[in-house]
Amino acid sequence: MFNSLLKGYQEEVDNLTKRAKFGENAFLNIYQKLYEAPDPVPALASATDLSLKVTELESENRKMKHELEEYRTEAAHLRNQQATVRRLEERNRQLELQMEEKVKEIVEMKQRSLAEENQKMLEVLKEREQSLQDQLRAAKETVQNMQRLHEYGQSQLFEFRAQNEEERAAKQAELNLLTDEVERAQTRLLSLEREKEQLRSQLQIAHTPENAVQERQESGTNSTLEASLLEKEKKISELHIELNNLEMQLSVQHEQHLSELKRLNSLVNEKITEIEDLQKSLEQRPTIKQVEDLRKQVKILQAVGYNSIEAEDWEVATTGEDMTKLEALLLDKNRKMEHELTQLKVQLAEKVKVAEAFEVKAKEMEMKIDQQQELITKLEEDILRGYNSLEKRTTKADDWGLAELGASDISKEAEDEEQNSMLQVICSQRDRFRQRLRETEEELRILQDKNKALAAELEKYKADNLKLYEKMRYIQDYTQERPFSRGSKKRSEDPEAGFSSDVETKYRKLYEEDINPFTAFSKKEKERRYKELGLRDKITLTSGRFLLGNKYARTFIFFYSIGLHILVFSSLYRMSALSFHVIGNQNRVQSVAAYTNTTTLLPQSLL
Repeated sequence: MFNSLLKGYQEEVDNLTKRAKFGENAFLNIYQKLYEAPDPVPALASATDLSLKVTELESENRKMKHELEEYRTEAAHLRNQQATVRRLEERNRQLELQMEEKVKEIVEMKQRSLAEENQKMLEVLKEREQSLQDQLRAAKETVQNMQRLHEYGQSQLFEFRAQNEEERAAKQAELNLLTDEVERAQTRLLSLEREKEQLRSQLQIAHTPENAVQERQESGTNSTLEASLLEKEKKISELHIELNNLEMQLSVQHEQHLSELKRLNSLVNEKITEIEDLQKSLEQRPTIKQVEDLRKQVKILQAVGYNSIEAEDWEVATTGEDMTKLEALLLDKNRKMEHELTQLKVQLAEKVKVAEAFEVKAKEMEMKIDQQQELITKLEEDILRGYNSLEKRTTKADDWGLAELGASDISKEAEDEEQNSMLQVICSQRDRFRQRLRETEEELRILQDKNKALAAELEKYKADNLKLYEKMRYIQDYTQERPFSRGSKKRSEDPEAGFSSDVETKYRKLYEEDINPFTAFSKKEKERRYKELGLRDKITLTSGRFLLGNKYARTFIFFYSIGLHILVFSSLYRMSALSFHVIGNQNRVQSVAAYTNTTTLLPQSLL
């Protein structure tokens, strides 16, 4: 019984080894046949990229459709405006024919009134000029009088100073003489006192009667000397009093002269300021040349504003004797502005035609894109069908391998035929897919170029429309400043000058955003903050802008992150599977070793 069990076990092991060998051979045959086939992954990746590009093109086409609808509405408004302009021009011609006489009468009345006003203005200007000349003459006379007074005051001042100096020198000489005389009298007095003292001492010493006569004589001389001394002292005191009085008078006269000099200087300064004020007022007043220029300008404005000079009278008006250079320049400017307005209208009509042509091209591109989408869907369906058939055949081959081990030759032949047919289908699909992919890439490149050209044309049209709106605003302001100028009635009744539609609001917003100082300030602030950043911050900011702003960079980062995750997870799975297989092999080896040990020990036990 044990031998039968052992034989069954060995047969089962042999069957398992044969099945494993058959499976390995089948896998190697399939792998050798499929190894030469190209990898469909790049084609599928390009197909996904193509689908993404198609979606982006669809979004861009939607935007282009929206912009084309806007331009259609603008073109419709412009057509309606052109029709209204023609109708209003016809009506304007009729009204001009009817109102020519009234306009001429009004112009003549205005000319007469303007001539009267100009005559009155000229008379007023002449009177004012005459009064100014009289004032100038009076001011010049006052200036001359003040100059004479100033010179007279200066001469008197010099005379007073000379007299004062002469008197001061005389008084000083007298004072010096008096001081010298006082000093001599004082020395004389001192000498007399010394003599007196000597005499007194001699009188005291001499008590003899012989000296009595001498004492009487000396006493008489002393009395005379004392009397003369008292007279001199009295004269000296009078001279001191007179000297003090003279000094007081001299100081009073000096103060009077100084006050008079200050008063004269103040008067001179006042007159100088008055003269300067008069000169400034004269400089501010218009001169005769300026009055003549104003008169010419009034005539020019009268001719330009109220004379309706038509195109056929242009040469006569410009070559006439009464026309000046400024008038010719104004009229030439007006004609240039009108000519430029007509050119801009013609350019706008051409742009509308170009926009319609681009709209037709966009429709053709949409049709091509739809065709490409249909081809892509067909290719995806074919690929899915090929994969489904491949999976079914592999499952069938596995079932046959597990169920019928004896019919290996038949299954191999059938499998070879099926694999060959599948490879042919895949190769044909691959070739078709490559060809269509090239065609779609070429068409996609053409579409991208056309879209770029359309975007550039749209930006150019927007810029041209903004310039046109700016010029129309300038013309509108110019007509508002000159309500009676040539052609003002036409422009006031022109519906295009009003821009009361949605187009006006749109381009008004764009124009205001373009000239908005806050946007320019924000741009300058951004540039300033960017310059203040460090090198690392600038690198991170530019790299982030590049990666987020570029479509290909975003897709690269997306697939790169997905690839990294797949690599990490696959490596983990691989390591876990290898560890599991290693552990299984070790267990199998251990079981086989145990089995061999048991087989070697069994006969000995049976014996």
